[in-house]
Amino acid sequence: MNHVKTTFCRLLTTIVLGFSIETACACMVCIPFPKETFTDQILTAQIVVLAREHPEKDFSYQVETILKGDINHPEIDLFLASRTRRRLAENPEESVVLAYDARTQNWQRAGYATPAYESLVREILIRESSWNPSFGKERRPRFFLPYLANEDPTIRELASLEVGQASYSLIREADRFIPRQQVHDFLAEPKYMEWWALYILLLGVDATPAEAEIIRDAIKNHARFNQSLNLSAWATALIEIDGESGINWLEENYLLNANRPNDHVLDVVKALSVQGAKVDSTLRSRIAKSYSGLVESHPALAGWVARDLTAWSDWRFTDVLRKLREQSVAIDASTAYAIDYYLKRAQLTQD
Repeated sequence: MNHVKTTFCRLLTTIVLGFSIETACACMVCIPFPKETFTDQILTAQIVVLAREHPEKDFSYQVETILKGDINHPEIDLFLASRTRRRLAENPEESVVLAYDARTQNWQRAGYATPAYESLVREILIRESSWNPSFGKERRPRFFLPYLANEDPTIRELASLEVGQASYSLIREADRFIPRQQVHDFLAEPKYMEWWALYILLLGVDATPAEAEIIRDAIKNHARFNQSLNLSAWATALIEIDGESGINWLEENYLLNANRPNDHVLDVVKALSVQGAKVDSTLRSRIAKSYSGLVESHPALAGWVARDLTAWSDWRFTDVLRKLREQSVAIDASTAYAIDYYLKRAQLTQD
């Protein structure tokens, strides 16, 4: 019988908590777009080269230096855009990083290579083996922390994308590497709107009184006008600056408000989740209490509640979740599994 219990728990851990394990390593509130970075292209490519314009074939590339793999033909069937062509002509020491993906059998541009970017690409290739997930997923984004304030915009944007996919704890460390003015400048630039989440989080770390007001005004406007863009990030920043009073506000305006759309409330739940997942979190118990009310106002999100409570080994809410399972409330299969796993684990701890 004990063997059956063990097998059952392992199976549900794999199915139900797999998502929780992954999100513990990546901040759910600020994964930016595009999700595939130049680093991804470089690391997965079979061939990586530095290329310039072919001297005898306009708007075409010719390999200058091979950084990874091997290539027999120096010409590449990829169009060289006019803007890049002009820039290369003006800067003979620069080139373009191109990566060949054997899966698609296509060449891709992996960044314009100033001397600084070329140096970074070479360093990425050197560190490739040490970034294997078995060595820990935080090594790669941690490497990019010092590059967040780099003068080269390509390097700076790449670093933002890489760090933006790290855990929230690591993102908080990024505050030491970025001048406050850069955070404000980035948030003022509309073309970076899809990537704002990382900088919203940084705004909340050690926020000045004026920055705290920016955060409070932003989240209030989101609630007033039912906006969802970067809602998770603003909610996370609110908790960062206001702690329990911030959670109280989110509870009143989102978690316990049955009229809020589930997807908007889920954005807030993600913020609570990353704040509660911090190793040194002092708010986890308060967040769990908010989850109890959330189950009643938004039962479709109960799976998220169950996953977090299981990860935190908080078994105080078995009655709330058991009641939901006994009611004729429509929930999807993954939510049901998450709740059942939580209830089973809670029972095992009491036996």
